[in-house]
Amino acid sequence: MKSPVSGFTLIEMAIVMVVIGLLAGGGTFVMGMLTERKARNESIDYLYQAKEALLSYASTQGTLPQASANTDGTVTDGDGQADGFFPYLDLKLKPTDFYKRVLKYEIDPNLDTDLATTCNALKAGLVGDPDVVDADGSVSAFPVAAVLVSSGPMDADGDGNIFDVVTSAVGLHEGDNTDGDPNYLRYPPNDDFDDLVVYIGEYELYSVLCDYVTLAVNNSCGAGTDAYAFDVTRGTLLGQVAPSNTDSWEILSGTKVEIRDGPGGGASVLASKPPTPLIVAGKDKDVETCAP
Repeated sequence: MKSPVSGFTLIEMAIVMVVIGLLAGGGTFVMGMLTERKARNESIDYLYQAKEALLSYASTQGTLPQASANTDGTVTDGDGQADGFFPYLDLKLKPTDFYKRVLKYEIDPNLDTDLATTCNALKAGLVGDPDVVDADGSVSAFPVAAVLVSSGPMDADGDGNIFDVVTSAVGLHEGDNTDGDPNYLRYPPNDDFDDLVVYIGEYELYSVLCDYVTLAVNNSCGAGTDAYAFDVTRGTLLGQVAPSNTDSWEILSGTKVEIRDGPGGGASVLASKPPTPLIVAGKDKDVETCAP
């Protein structure tokens, strides 16, 4: 009786097994690619959540939060500094990216004091660290308000630090995400680089925080008394206006101002139109002062 499994059938079975093996191997490769893509997408989402949390913090506090010197997520223990790790606990955000690592975080050191210092620095133009090269559009470094870095799944450049360095060996774009010196780098992933980077530009932060208005003081009532414009919000003297003279100052929207008869805190408030104290906000204000 002839066997139902001929030599030809065995060859066919062998071919089928090879095909199945190839499909299984290809499936594993595809699954690996999909898993890697999912990891990067989730980490990118987390970076943008962190960025939005920073902008929300700035809009309410007038400054960016400092970085933490360690990965405990807070600067309330007194370890705040310009360069360190993302303060996730203070910002009520989850601690890590997909790879279970805390984000690297650095801010311009002029942006963590108060609203006036922050806006004056942004208006003048940021200079110094942190600097970023964005490979999507520039080979030159430019200063930013803040930078956030996710280290990616591995030490891609093999230097013993999970944050990567790119040199001219891969093109014109260079950067060192281990310490931002001379600059951080936003760059597409390759065999030697897998960091993810987002940053807050100076104009982006300025648009969230800073609105300047002009306060004009016209001391034209002829009573012979100098008028002094005093920034009550910050406890500083804006300037002095002699009788029959006018002067103006550019100040932050929302500033509380008093028109006084002297430069010190004990000076009396002058009658004015509109009456002081006033909150200068929304649009230019012209204040006519009159000595009593």
